[in-house]
Amino acid sequence: MTRTLIRNACVLSMDPAVGDFDEADILIDGEKIVAVGPQLGAEAQEVVDGRGRIVTPGMVNAHIHTWEYQLRGIGADWVGSRDYHNNMHKNLATRYGVRDVYLGNLLGALNQLRNGTTTIVDWCHILRDAEMTDAAIDALEASGIRAVFARGTVKPPERPDEVPYHKKPFPREEIHRLRTGRLASDDRLVTLAMAILGPDWGEYDVAAHDIRLAREYGLVNSAHTYGRKGKRVVEDGYPRLAAEGLLGPDHNIGHGNCFDDAELKLVLDAGCTITATNLTEMLNYEQPAMLGRLVKHGATPSIGTDCDPYFNSSMLWVMRHAFLHQRELDNRSLHAEGRWPASTQHSTLTRDALYWATMGGAKAFGLDGKTGSITPGKQADLLMFDTRGLNIFPAFPGGNPAHIVVMYAETSDIENVMVAGRFAKRDGQLCFDAGRLARLNEELLASRLRMFGEGNFRSVPVERGPQPERFVV
Repeated sequence: MTRTLIRNACVLSMDPAVGDFDEADILIDGEKIVAVGPQLGAEAQEVVDGRGRIVTPGMVNAHIHTWEYQLRGIGADWVGSRDYHNNMHKNLATRYGVRDVYLGNLLGALNQLRNGTTTIVDWCHILRDAEMTDAAIDALEASGIRAVFARGTVKPPERPDEVPYHKKPFPREEIHRLRTGRLASDDRLVTLAMAILGPDWGEYDVAAHDIRLAREYGLVNSAHTYGRKGKRVVEDGYPRLAAEGLLGPDHNIGHGNCFDDAELKLVLDAGCTITATNLTEMLNYEQPAMLGRLVKHGATPSIGTDCDPYFNSSMLWVMRHAFLHQRELDNRSLHAEGRWPASTQHSTLTRDALYWATMGGAKAFGLDGKTGSITPGKQADLLMFDTRGLNIFPAFPGGNPAHIVVMYAETSDIENVMVAGRFAKRDGQLCFDAGRLARLNEELLASRLRMFGEGNFRSVPVERGPQPERFVV
């Protein structure tokens, strides 16, 4: 196994037991971190200069629909979930074939690596059959990313002669096939989870069946749950699931931003985790992203990018906006309480956002023993930020390194990305065959245009209807 030594870097470990260092070495042996500290004096086959660099754990994107990559740039002006479901699930998603899934997942995963994400939770709800499922997994493996493959199911248009999707239990045969086959082990880069309907999008018996199925096979299950009353398929779904003992740390909730305090306490007391996709929630929903409310309950937020059709799926974006979004809410709360300006340090700091983007996602999906921090014994999933470019200069040295990463760094500043001790990005370039990448890009563009044609899709309506009131004053 190759031993790699990163020498003389600023290290943000995200592990209180390890601490942070203005200047330290990181020794990597094969896939794992062996030691972190100043002047280790270790021998290694490869030595990487860390001077002028900040090293952090790789980011964990805890909720992304990677298959949507070729549908970028079409959705930010839509009207919330109504237009999303009409345009995506009821139209463009129905045009996907096996190769389309492979292209979206491969190029989407490579884009995540380029942007500094070393782990994704691929919430893959485009899958109609085993062939599409295998293509999605093939693509993740080809990219070299660490991924929790959350196998989901499609949400096609309802037809009179068919059982609607919200009445369909998760296909047992697929979970059995994957869990006893290629994804049987949890000790690999791509592991298995279940992306289920849950009680917001499926009938109660379906939600209960799916959670029991996940537990039978030892899997985390994740459900989209906005918690908006009057819009749920099952209004009392979560209290009923809790009463039956079906909620626990193995149940992840995507979004959850409309939970009232009693509902939030119910799911957190049961041990459930919640992943905020704060950019989507800022764009489309009436309640703020679930960040500070979780912290007040002693829970750790995890964050994700969600939907490529809306915006750039960079965790740098999400992390930065999560911090700003929660700081805005903190400021408004203080003002409403007559305590403005704040007399003490703000409750939300840039380091918190970096923690949500690393350890938060790792904890939510049971990966915190493998990744999320720079800890000896964990997998070497690392980012190296070059601070010498004009995005960051002259903030380093002397500036707060967490502040610098969250508020200044861009993709162009991510010099190196390492997953399980192997470089996925080196000297600012993806470690992926450039010729193959160019061919894949051409094929993905053809896939996009074909689906637009088949779906008679226009991203901008020909005529604009009556416009809603835009501003609250």
